[in-house]
Amino acid sequence: MKLLSNPTTNYKANKNINLGYHTYFLSLAHSDISGYNVCPMANKLKAGEKNKNKSTCSSVCVGYNGFAQRFKNVMQSRIKKTKMFFENKNEFMQLLIKDINKAINYSLKRGFIPTFRLNAYSDIKWENIKLIHEGIEYNNIFELFSNYKFYDYTKLTNRKTPDNYELTYSHYGNKKAFKKTLNTNQNIAVVFDKLPKKYNNRIVINGDKTDLRLKDNDGINTIVGLKFKGSKKALQDGINEGFIIKS
Repeated sequence: MKLLSNPTTNYKANKNINLGYHTYFLSLAHSDISGYNVCPMANKLKAGEKNKNKSTCSSVCVGYNGFAQRFKNVMQSRIKKTKMFFENKNEFMQLLIKDINKAINYSLKRGFIPTFRLNAYSDIKWENIKLIHEGIEYNNIFELFSNYKFYDYTKLTNRKTPDNYELTYSHYGNKKAFKKTLNTNQNIAVVFDKLPKKYNNRIVINGDKTDLRLKDNDGINTIVGLKFKGSKKALQDGINEGFIIKS
């Protein structure tokens, strides 16, 4: 596939296999390191942005880890894909459609349920991106593949998405946005130093056991607890800035 990662080689996606799911990731270059910003609620790394109302997550993004940390060509590939998305969106979307069709066929033949994460390291509003395929106009990619589930994390509130695109709100220290989301049934991902059993009267589930952020797996009105992975200094910085919760 040109854009999507294979679920058997991606570390996070591999966790879903035991649940009977194949998950295909679209990994764009996070923040603005490609020259285009894909994380609107995170401070831009390349621009050296220091907006207190935004998250500092770009500096500790897991997009740096794994193969991207070991092999330079992985990040270069992400940058190339990101530039194509912004500079030639029609070609990008047609390639994405081909990849999704290939993924569906691959998974179904092997007895797995295909699922998709289009924002592995980004926070793009895919629900607003219209496309034309084989002469038919669609409001978004989810309408074209309405029989299949997509999911993502997001730091953006008030997103209206189709039923087959499920979002987990990602806490980043903004108390107003967090409180607003608590008043909904939307699941919330929170990074902790140690996972508690409950937080803000919601049950905390271990979000590191699987990457499958679907209600069928996580339930509703839950806190998806994620344990911080990084240095002690980065941990303390995250706690001080409100991005990480000390339990």
